[in-house]
Amino acid sequence: MGSIIAVLARSIPIDSALAHQMLAAAPHLGSDFTLHECGNCLLGVSNKGDFVDSTISSSAQYMAAFSGTLDNAAELAETLRVAGYPPVSAESADVVVSAFKAFGNEAPNRMRGAFTGVVTDGHQMWCFRDHIGLKPLFYRDDPRAFFAATEPKQIIVGASLRREPNLAVLEQIFYGRMPGNMPSALEGVSRLPQATCLTVNSERASAPHHYWNPAELLETARYTPQEVSDRFSELFAQAVARNLTGEDVIMLSGGIDSPAVAGFAAPQHLERTGRPISALSAVFPDLPSVDERSYIDLITKYLGINQHTYRIQARILDDLKHWCYLLDGPVPTIGTPEIDECYALAHRLGFRNVLNGDLAEFLFTFHSHLFGHLLLHRRWQALMHLVSAERRRGVNWKKIAGQLLVPFVPGRLAAWYLNVRGLDHPERIPDWLDRRKVNKEAPYRSDLLKPANHRWSALQLAAFEGCTITMDAGELCAALNGVTVRRPFADVDLWEFFLSLPAEVKFPDLRSKTLVRQLLRGKLPDAILDRRDKTVFDDHVMSQVDYPVLRQFLRNPNHHIDGVDYQRLAARLEREDFNLVDWIWANDLVRIHAFLSLW
Repeated sequence: MGSIIAVLARSIPIDSALAHQMLAAAPHLGSDFTLHECGNCLLGVSNKGDFVDSTISSSAQYMAAFSGTLDNAAELAETLRVAGYPPVSAESADVVVSAFKAFGNEAPNRMRGAFTGVVTDGHQMWCFRDHIGLKPLFYRDDPRAFFAATEPKQIIVGASLRREPNLAVLEQIFYGRMPGNMPSALEGVSRLPQATCLTVNSERASAPHHYWNPAELLETARYTPQEVSDRFSELFAQAVARNLTGEDVIMLSGGIDSPAVAGFAAPQHLERTGRPISALSAVFPDLPSVDERSYIDLITKYLGINQHTYRIQARILDDLKHWCYLLDGPVPTIGTPEIDECYALAHRLGFRNVLNGDLAEFLFTFHSHLFGHLLLHRRWQALMHLVSAERRRGVNWKKIAGQLLVPFVPGRLAAWYLNVRGLDHPERIPDWLDRRKVNKEAPYRSDLLKPANHRWSALQLAAFEGCTITMDAGELCAALNGVTVRRPFADVDLWEFFLSLPAEVKFPDLRSKTLVRQLLRGKLPDAILDRRDKTVFDDHVMSQVDYPVLRQFLRNPNHHIDGVDYQRLAARLEREDFNLVDWIWANDLVRIHAFLSLW
């Protein structure tokens, strides 16, 4: 992954030296720089050696800096040629220029892939990200100039800002309040949300324009069962094809999501290259409840895949301050050292493109409130079919009746009842956190607080509400190790297909992933598709608890996060008696304090 930077000068002159410094602020994104001026604007890109994924267009009147992959570049170029806006070359940046000439700030909706970019006519700028937010872009709207860049540290250099933490954002991260437009953890740097385009002129930047409205797609399709199967096969094959390069490895588990990618990628890769595709899997021979080796072996044998396995050596809190500095802030939940270890191994094995099953859960997993959705929208036949399906699999009438009553109970009353009865999982809150603060900032069953007739729909659109901070971290790990990361389940055409399916088609019952299991029949072993046990990684997670590191940063920190009882936390750390819930919260908290310790 390379980087892009952009500067629209207002009260200061164009300064190519400053732009060079911005690119140099992220050396891990490449040291081969290209800079071009266009009117009052300056665009720059960086790349690593012979790996070029960030380019500047050759057009003069309009200019674009583009980073990432434009999967449908050829098709879009043909559309533009027919419309009278032929690109001057097949390069993605030149295609982007023509697209903005033809479609204005709606142009990104015509694009497919993982990308971010900036287009300018010398007086205005348009900054954009892909639909899902697979590539990052940050900015600062300053009276002297507007700055945009791949990483916050590049903005800090360009805008001559003092590098200091944004304490409000750190608290947001800790309590999981992370909307798509959440600023950077570095003070003064804004984040461009996914699926948006920001227009900037000599005076100010507009509010980000959402060029894609997935809510409009919900339940709009009418397919027969055979058409659903055929359309899925067509779109997922296309998504996988867009992601293959010939230097590919699949991060393979024993579940459904990454094996689905493998089921479509294996025959395509063999046809393209004449070689079997490879898989890379973490195995846990010392943790039988976590290890999926038997399922992975079954999949690789069935598909004729070359198998590589490894045992995770990295610790989740390794080099904590280093990662916080490199990532410009704390990244919750994920184990960055583990991801880095995996990508480094993939590169050593000779692979340059990593495929995974990420984001699949947003397409066909969230079926809560399905009974209420069908009931409130008077879909009687579909509701009866769902009741029958649940009864056939042994669900009792009391539980079904409860599901049917939920929409008629006000959400706040339901949440209060769960709290009073102790049914809201109070164990999710450690004794060293203020329960009232947690329930205010991260309420249990926040889905109930939405209007009843919108709860199911809100879950289907959940992916578009959150911040992409964890994907940004994954992108940086990939860049550090000279690989790209592609997610076929993030393909927009595939996403629009699943969004368009009626609720009763997407969820014929309330078991996990029933539809996709049906659609994958014949692509994967029946033993995988019929598997109903779910691997729980709790044993591995608990094996990562690192009390010395936790004590180093949490025993007596200079700054306190509101709601944390640091004295009680210190006592628990001395006793070393954390359970899973303690560790999950402390894991995020220690990253925040490691970041703050940089000052």
